[in-house]
Amino acid sequence: MISPDSSQSTDRSALFAKQPILLHEASATTASGNNGISSVSSVSSGVEGICSPVSLNGEFSPNIKDEMIHQFHPGAPQPLPSLQIRTDLPRTAQLSPSKESDPFMHHSISSSSLPRRTSSLRGFLERPSSGGGSLSPASLLSSPQLMAMGDITPLPSPIGGVSPWKIPRRNSQSLSRTPSLLSRNGSSLSLRLSDSSQVLGPSECRSRSKQRGMAEMLGADKHSETPSKPRPDGAPKHARNRSLSEYVPPTKAIPIKPRPIAVSGSGVSQGIFSSSSTDSKSNNLHREQHLAVHRGIAIPAIRPPTPPRSSRSTSDGDVEPVILSPQSMDGSDEIYSVRSIRSQQPRKYRKLRELGQGTFSQVCLAVRMELQDDMDTGYSSSLQGVNAATQKLVAVKVIEHGPAGGADEERLEVSLKREVDILKSVNHPSLVQLKAFGSDEKRALLVLDYCPGGDLFDVATSGPRPMSPELIRRIFSELVAAVRYLHANFIVHRDIKLEITLPPAAMEEITDWRTYDRAVVTLTDLGLSRRIPQPPESPLLQTRCGSEDYAAPEILMGQPYDGRSTDGWALGVLLYAMMENRLPFDALPGTRGDPAKLRARTPHRIARCEWSWYRYADNDGEWDPQKGKDLEGARECVEGLLKRNTKRKSLDEIASLEWVAKAIDVPGGLKRGDKEASSSEDDNALNKVSRHVTQPISQGASQAMLYATGLTEEDMNKAQVGISSVWYSGNPCNMHLLDLNHRVKQGVEQAGLIGMQFNTVGVSDAISMGTKGMRYSLQSRDLIADSIETVMGGQWYDANISIPGCDKNMPGVLMAMGRVNRPSIMLYGGTIKPGCAATQNNAEIDIVSAFQAYGQFLSGDITEPQRFDIIRNACPGGGACGGMYTANTMATAIETIGMTLPGSSSNPAESRAKDLECLAVGGAIKKLLKEDIRPRDIMTRQAFENAMVVVNITGGSTNAVLHLIAIADSVGIKLDIEDFQSVSDRIPFLADLKPSGKYVMADMHKIGGTPALLKFLLKEGLIDGSGMTVTGETLAKNLEKVPDFPEDQKIIRPLSNPIKETGHIQILKGSLAPGGSVGKITGKEGTSFTGKARVFDDEDDFIAALERGEIKKEDKTVVVIRYTGPKGGPEMLKPSSALMGYGLGQSVALITDGRFSGGSHGFLIGHIVPEAAVGGPIGLVKDGDVIVIDAEKRVLDLEVDQETLAERRKQWEADKEAGKLPPTGLTMRGTLGKYARYVISAP
Repeated sequence: MISPDSSQSTDRSALFAKQPILLHEASATTASGNNGISSVSSVSSGVEGICSPVSLNGEFSPNIKDEMIHQFHPGAPQPLPSLQIRTDLPRTAQLSPSKESDPFMHHSISSSSLPRRTSSLRGFLERPSSGGGSLSPASLLSSPQLMAMGDITPLPSPIGGVSPWKIPRRNSQSLSRTPSLLSRNGSSLSLRLSDSSQVLGPSECRSRSKQRGMAEMLGADKHSETPSKPRPDGAPKHARNRSLSEYVPPTKAIPIKPRPIAVSGSGVSQGIFSSSSTDSKSNNLHREQHLAVHRGIAIPAIRPPTPPRSSRSTSDGDVEPVILSPQSMDGSDEIYSVRSIRSQQPRKYRKLRELGQGTFSQVCLAVRMELQDDMDTGYSSSLQGVNAATQKLVAVKVIEHGPAGGADEERLEVSLKREVDILKSVNHPSLVQLKAFGSDEKRALLVLDYCPGGDLFDVATSGPRPMSPELIRRIFSELVAAVRYLHANFIVHRDIKLEITLPPAAMEEITDWRTYDRAVVTLTDLGLSRRIPQPPESPLLQTRCGSEDYAAPEILMGQPYDGRSTDGWALGVLLYAMMENRLPFDALPGTRGDPAKLRARTPHRIARCEWSWYRYADNDGEWDPQKGKDLEGARECVEGLLKRNTKRKSLDEIASLEWVAKAIDVPGGLKRGDKEASSSEDDNALNKVSRHVTQPISQGASQAMLYATGLTEEDMNKAQVGISSVWYSGNPCNMHLLDLNHRVKQGVEQAGLIGMQFNTVGVSDAISMGTKGMRYSLQSRDLIADSIETVMGGQWYDANISIPGCDKNMPGVLMAMGRVNRPSIMLYGGTIKPGCAATQNNAEIDIVSAFQAYGQFLSGDITEPQRFDIIRNACPGGGACGGMYTANTMATAIETIGMTLPGSSSNPAESRAKDLECLAVGGAIKKLLKEDIRPRDIMTRQAFENAMVVVNITGGSTNAVLHLIAIADSVGIKLDIEDFQSVSDRIPFLADLKPSGKYVMADMHKIGGTPALLKFLLKEGLIDGSGMTVTGETLAKNLEKVPDFPEDQKIIRPLSNPIKETGHIQILKGSLAPGGSVGKITGKEGTSFTGKARVFDDEDDFIAALERGEIKKEDKTVVVIRYTGPKGGPEMLKPSSALMGYGLGQSVALITDGRFSGGSHGFLIGHIVPEAAVGGPIGLVKDGDVIVIDAEKRVLDLEVDQETLAERRKQWEADKEAGKLPPTGLTMRGTLGKYARYVISAP
């Protein structure tokens, strides 16, 4: 007995008899247990598919066994039919299909809408049941039945029969053809069918003559919302099997409570719709149930109600939140471990929440674990902006292997391999990007782009008006280009539809669709895609797959088809849907009561290519040129594509039409996705320098060498970042820099760039201090600059990240950056932790304590065991010397200039903060590359003035004078010593830091570090915050969220209570220093000093005199150490420290033409110009001469008459000719001689 709506088969429908419809490829196996129940296990979407053998006119093929169909009896498990398998893969086993129709297979009556997403029926039926009978106590169905329901979750097919659910944010009327488990206003499960005229509420139904209540199949009670007249048992239904989602097993009514609907608050701006249209027709386009969520592409903007996962009662307020939470929704904190497709580097993503659950896979929203996930409180808060920039949201598709996913492992592997292979091979701005992939014994993980803007279905149905012609044209043109790209690579998509086409998140911001330079849509879901043979082999395929509403006639009729042509057909359907707000082969809205039209199901209309215009139709149903005046080109495309394959236009022909060819005017081509998205196209545009060796065909040898280093073809298009570190293991300031280098490289590669590591030289000032080796210290600064410049220029690197550690390292790398002038960042190696001496009452000590211990030992203040305890424990690990010595002075000054990330100068070397800074620098250098921000854009005169302010505030090293002058010169800025004096005159000395104070940089870090200091100075108006920095933001912007100093901190004094009202750096001139000198006057030693000279031409001679007790406290002595200038030799810490340790700090002043170490303190005058090596007055001084030092008047005079000085100069010249002068760099060979001949006197 046949139901009235399918009682006759027309001649046309007979053509399709016994043609099985295979709408989504999957794989299944059947197995019979002892109870005769068939169980089905299906694989993940994308595996070639399964379907019951059903003819298009609704009659089942005669090969189904009668004995496989049983009537439903309460309390007894119902057997399920076996399934016929049709795949592109070779068969592995012979199956036994049944011969009779399945009485539990839903059929569709609606013909005017696409159904929406629906959750898994199996998941709901697995809930505990209170029913009796033979059902499993833990579920509504027996275990064998549940095992057989692996493919009941909706697969891609428009299917009918649901009590619709309302959409709060849309004004459109909705009609779903998808079976639902819930009756929105009933207390029991009620599944029903609806005819083509059904709309949102029961009162709005135009006709109920064809409604079929699921209660007659499920045993629902009389209170079911829509009762139907019972059908005689055994009467077959008119069933048109569009997919296995139509299968519903028999069961009893299920008492449930209504559950609220979780709805996204996102919407689509009305600006993307046509403003000229006043069409008030209802929105007749409805969502196809198998969406991008099913395969892991995007979160749905609207989520239909789903049964709760637990048996707990659900209150009215229990709505699943759509905003992100730090933890996943189930309270877990699952971590996904995968490998990047591009770099093959390991990646970790933290699950935030589930986006959707498909039959064979789960889709979760996740965030990449980089910085903030592991950040501790020690990390500078000023880097929060950098961290956020590297946090990328992704969609992770999780596919369980084996029984857990209902998939055959071997078939899953084949299908998954094919999908991943295709995703890896495509690179087009309008195609989805596979970011990472991972697999183990239990599951496979695909990390894909996350598109928060919903899908094209949302755009097409988010308002009562049609989409604007400009937007339709742009979207269609992009899709044509993307699909043609696939075809050019011999790939066919086979499942193009609205629901897998994803727009950007903020389309309302786009004002000109024609010139917008980024992809407007992303075509996703390549699970059914496959490669086709290249000529001369035939490209024809056999497997019928895809979504029926978008399937071409040849697919439905089981004919061999060309996937390129059927992709074009699907694009025609999609274009029609955007124009008409409905699908072309649904019955026209309002159709009812005519049995002939009701019998004309969608497959029949598709097979006959029977469609018509509706919104743009005239009274005769033909295209109305007036209504469609803005879419004439679209009409030509639709009419050229929605034809039989023999007359259908190719996509090449469609692309040549003016309406498509001139839709986009973007020189250089489109970029990928939203502006915030990271894309290979953006990355490729960053290699402005390295492309000179990686791109030209004439540079094949260069490229061969790079391939030998491990680069791939894709890497050749990426920007190359030279990562230079001053690493060597023989110095605590530098011994950890290689580890930092590796972390920086990791961050660079995470940013999609290529990190090229190289090293440069270094000299430890602390180790060489007091020896002839110190002569090599200053010249190492220039060697560092020269070597980095050499590598950057010779290797054609696009950017530089340098990692210095010791004193001369910092100015050296900055000088190189200024010369090369490519995007660059300095990452300071960090400061050392304080040491601790047990013999000094566990007092904190540092390297200066070790230097001063010598003088203390000589004076008898400490014993030898105490001295050894100090030097043994002064330096507890890696990092630069801890006080405001030269290394920390320069690092702080350079951070102030803007050439480091915030906090770099104060983050300790061995800290989590430094480790995280290394990771962040990769994203920062990429931003500099994108925005083309270069060192000379950052190192401005104002930036150097800020640096001079900070040096004076903190009591920094006098070496900052010559180093900042040299750095400024590298970027074409002229600084001189008078600039430092000008700043010192107006800036107070506030920091109680060593060497003149008692705190170290590690203490500074505890109160907020350099960012907190800079914020304090900015608020007080002492520095300018308008300058650019390496974050891509201004200094003031970087400091906005930095916390203020704690109120109880004692390191930085307020302006009202300075240590000294002016800066400690004083520029003195006079007869002894006609070219100037630099005094380090902190105020503790006084502001003036007059004494008799004690002259030494060598540092060791002074130490020997000190040991012999020749320097007396009661004598006002000015120690003169000369021939130690830039041409002459080293800076010194040993003499000044020995004086302080010996207790001579108040009775002895020290002057030199050399440099003082940053650890020096006392009454010190250095950098005297001209130096002794070139005949400066300091070379004429003799023991007993009176020297006057007046810091207030800024005078340094030698009280010797001119006649005496003239005689002494004659003698000096004679000694020079005779070679009797002390040896200097000018008399040496090798690198010291070369340096001495070219260097000029400091300052």
